Amino acid sequence: MDKISFEEIVSILAMNGRPDLIAEVKEHVKVDGEYRPPLRIRNDSLSDSEGSAASEEEYEVKVDDNGFHSLK
Repeated sequence: MDKISFEEIVSILAMNGRPDLIAEVKEHVKVDGEYRPPLRIRNDSLSDSEGSAASEEEYEVKVDDNGFHSLK
């Protein structure tokens, strides 16, 4: 874990009065001083407003004699 994230977690735990969890984090989480976050973050090429995710699809269903549903 990078140093900035580690310090932020410890800070949040301190603000919430959790010295027990701070001790656990310090004991079990290693800080990697050489870690560098990626320069380019991959953006999702699809969004919820595109394609079938944004529109309601109309479909018809038929029920057979045994109560099973199927698409027409």
